[in-house]
Amino acid sequence: MKIIDMRFDSNLIQSWIGKKFVKYKCDVFNFTNSVTQIVGLYIGDEIYSLTNIQEAVDYFGFIEDMSVSKIAKGEDSAIKSAFKNVEMISTPVGEEITSVKIVNEQQTMAINGELTYEVWLTRAIIFEAGGREILFEKDTVPFSEEITIQRGYNLIDKISDNDDFLEEWDEEYTPVYKREVIVVASLFDSNRIKF
Repeated sequence: MKIIDMRFDSNLIQSWIGKKFVKYKCDVFNFTNSVTQIVGLYIGDEIYSLTNIQEAVDYFGFIEDMSVSKIAKGEDSAIKSAFKNVEMISTPVGEEITSVKIVNEQQTMAINGELTYEVWLTRAIIFEAGGREILFEKDTVPFSEEITIQRGYNLIDKISDNDDFLEEWDEEYTPVYKREVIVVASLFDSNRIKF
């Protein structure tokens, strides 16, 4: 069985607890509350890029350009729009991060009844800061470079299902997906919830 793991590093995210979520920077919302390819996360004195960019990957036996989400430490100069002459905006948060929920998705594929692939990816990340939540979610369309952003409460309930993953496979393919939520809080409060 081939295992592909594209989950975010929970140790990195653990280091954010107790730090100030200064702001996030992204393209302006035009028609929807989504942006393309990149969001800058300004946490404490550091800058991180949350990206969702196409790469050639093994997509269950086919090499395809699929979007892969990543978080990496970076520089402010790297936080720029995927589109020419588009100026990004900053949205202030200014609150301490008290917890982060990481929504991971496990996609498995059996081919002719044999479990052949297990793929892990991070579907969404939800920050709790100042008693409110901010959600950054990878689009469920595998090749889409969109990142949906929402603010509010109980945002775990707003994450899209991925039932499209289950459809339109040839008869010999049997896809299944499950999700888990990892709650990153103080070292004494961390726990894992599966659904």
